[in-house]
Amino acid sequence: MSKRTKTPRPDDPTGPTDEPGGPPRRLADSTDRHQQATCGPLSSSSAAELSIELLDGLDAEGMAPSSGTQSSLRLPLGGGIGDGGSSATGDTEAESGLTSSLPAGNGRYQILRELGRGGMGVVYEARDTQLDRLVAIKSLSVRPERPAQLQRFFREARIASRLNHPGIMAVHEFGIDAGGQASMVMRRLHGETLREILASRSDPIAELPQMLAVFLQVCQAVASAHADGVIHRDLKPANIMVGAHGQVTVMDWGLAKVLSEADGIDDTLDDTLAVAQEQQGEPAVAGLVDLHTVCGTVFGTPAYLAPEQARGDNGCVDRRADVFGLGSILCEILTGSPPYRDPVPASVWQQATVGDTSHALQRLATCAGPAPIVALACRCLAVDPNERPADAAELAASIVAYIESGQRRAERQLVRFFDLSVDLFCIASLSGYFLRVNDNFPRLLGYSERELVTRKFLEFVHPDDQEMTVNEVTGLSQGETTIQFRNRYRRSDGTYRWLEWNARAVAEEEVIYAVARDVTERTELEAALEKSRRELTDFTENVNVPLHWVDGNGIIIWANKAELDLLGYRRDEYVGRPIASFHADRPVIEDILTRLSSGQCLSGYEARLITRDGSIRYVSIHSSVYSEGGQFRHTRCFSVDVTGQHRGPRLAALDAEVARLRDDRDALRGRVVQLERVLAGKRGDALPGARGAAGDQP
Repeated sequence: MSKRTKTPRPDDPTGPTDEPGGPPRRLADSTDRHQQATCGPLSSSSAAELSIELLDGLDAEGMAPSSGTQSSLRLPLGGGIGDGGSSATGDTEAESGLTSSLPAGNGRYQILRELGRGGMGVVYEARDTQLDRLVAIKSLSVRPERPAQLQRFFREARIASRLNHPGIMAVHEFGIDAGGQASMVMRRLHGETLREILASRSDPIAELPQMLAVFLQVCQAVASAHADGVIHRDLKPANIMVGAHGQVTVMDWGLAKVLSEADGIDDTLDDTLAVAQEQQGEPAVAGLVDLHTVCGTVFGTPAYLAPEQARGDNGCVDRRADVFGLGSILCEILTGSPPYRDPVPASVWQQATVGDTSHALQRLATCAGPAPIVALACRCLAVDPNERPADAAELAASIVAYIESGQRRAERQLVRFFDLSVDLFCIASLSGYFLRVNDNFPRLLGYSERELVTRKFLEFVHPDDQEMTVNEVTGLSQGETTIQFRNRYRRSDGTYRWLEWNARAVAEEEVIYAVARDVTERTELEAALEKSRRELTDFTENVNVPLHWVDGNGIIIWANKAELDLLGYRRDEYVGRPIASFHADRPVIEDILTRLSSGQCLSGYEARLITRDGSIRYVSIHSSVYSEGGQFRHTRCFSVDVTGQHRGPRLAALDAEVARLRDDRDALRGRVVQLERVLAGKRGDALPGARGAAGDQP
């Protein structure tokens, strides 16, 4: 395949020829190309020829390699990308002077699906069958009336390919087929645009650290381009892709400019109608429409444009214009909107051209963002480029300084908290050593810090507590959390102190973060209290006064031995049953429960209880109410046996009755004697000896 070569000719010493020695073809200058683009449709071959000429024109306008030699653009010929069509014949290649950079027939790339479509072309997802990887193919059909599109498209590919940074879209290949279809093979990206992320935020303040991390990566990518002498000129959230793992890619370098080269493309564009044509099918958001060619020299999106860029003053557009764009993104991160906003696009445009950021500065002043970051955003939005950071590297350094200052501040606060806390803080290894202890450890235990960190902490633990301490550390290593674990630590004087621990292990660091508190006095008080409780329980269980507890439902929940002995029941026969079932008089127990539930106390309330053998025991009840939080919990009832007291009065009554009966008997006997005497007297009168007989009767 032949290559295009340049041969000198009098009227055009740099003009190329189709074949060596053949008639030369003059390079169209910028005006001629623009006029040709407006003269009507071209054939496919004419479109391809014009594409070649335009790209050659880039070399003449400052895009050629520094060596000054003619660059050879290798273009894919034949059918569309991935359609498997045959390539053009060798004669066609010789005639055009083009060679394909893709495998013959374009079979290397297999189109999988369409990813997006705009006014200028289509983006496909494809598979690189040679390297077995997913790629994105951006395809641009050259319109005969729009040759400048191809120039911008090729420049995007050429500029992006020279930038080497993981945060900048990588271009693998570029080519134009015989029909004038230009294609760019790029890295396939996955994720969301920053514009989508900002629109879906639920809590901007809480998510600000993540957004600053994304913004820092954007600044670092743009800083790399600035170091290579390239400015983006269309920085906005829609041109930033954020991957699932937080990786950031700055996209769409179609408006980029190499600062060291003349920008002939920019200076020849004068097609305001192109804006509407290129944006067909895009969302009509005021101020968010790309103005690629308005007024001949305006590039970018008005809502994010630096004033000098909006005015078309391209001679003043440098790295600081990108800094303004980055500040616009930061403004949207902090306030939710770009610097310029208005429902009327013309108003947005007017704000951009005069640099009216007053509303943006007001929103920044009232936002809840950190003061250093807000101040940085205001600096970036300065109307005067000299008042902005010089480039993206300076902006990135400011962000890094803020993040690091925050980290240092947090570290200082942590150190103060660590050292000044009244608790014992430590960091220990899972292998059993203290790595760091605060001053409270030496103060409490009496050892130096060196002694504490050079010996296994188990050596300081009471022998009786070592096994459970080992078990606790094992649980921590398995992801468990220690809460209020207690063990005893030996002091340098041989005494022990009780420590209560809360701890958690970080497996990837193989360390334990723990906090302990000296609970010796509390532990001793708790032990004394527990001892008192046991003694009280033993006393109430064995005291010879019957005692039982009844809950709010009238159920017996506890009874001591004396209570069970009084009534003759086993514990399982008595506890857990309704108290009413052991009372002989239901009205009496109902009255007792009513009084107790209302908070009354009983003293000397007499009742009759049924024993296991069915007999009745008289008791005098003394009861109090126990409540928690104003809620009735249970009653505590002493049952004093007064059966004996009830038996005495009854016996006295019986004795009195017996005495009365005896008196009645004696009186009756005296009356009988009298009657007998009378009767005997009467008989004596009638019968001699009768009186003597009657008188002998007892």
